[in-house]
Amino acid sequence: MDYPMRSDLKVGGQFPDFELPDQSGEKRKLSSLLRGFPGVLIFGRGYFCPKDRRQLSNYVEHLQSEFRVNYCHLISVSVDDQLNTNETREALGADWPFLMDSDRRLLHELEMTDTTDTAHGEIYIPYTFILDRDRSIHKIYNGWWFLGRPTPEEIRMDLRDVMSRRPDWVYGGGA
Repeated sequence: MDYPMRSDLKVGGQFPDFELPDQSGEKRKLSSLLRGFPGVLIFGRGYFCPKDRRQLSNYVEHLQSEFRVNYCHLISVSVDDQLNTNETREALGADWPFLMDSDRRLLHELEMTDTTDTAHGEIYIPYTFILDRDRSIHKIYNGWWFLGRPTPEEIRMDLRDVMSRRPDWVYGGGA
């Protein structure tokens, strides 16, 4: 399926190892956030979007505590500034990194610009990427329509599929 984004961002491709500031202002690279484990990379429209808030609150409620013990990572990205990023993160009770692309450099680099919202300017098309430990793209969800965003159960199944490819998936390392 074709999505409006840079052509190399497709299943089987490798997501670029970008660097953005997190909610505290510290610059973070995607590879250092994944730390050699799979992850869910969520691009959001911003603090103002009720669909984003619903999606992320579902993840807080149903996935956040599991991610602490299953060696996988959640990472959010938006064009929000630090104040809105922190207010959103705190209101949700989220504990994963929220990265800020306030200057929209990455947005344009990835060619994931949603131009349908004239009130908020250029924002991300709300994509969610399921990434393997080497940043290879396992699955892409286009969440412009809310039903296109992955449910917690879909994320569990996608990550189970990614993790089951590891040689140490079966206890003892053998089949």
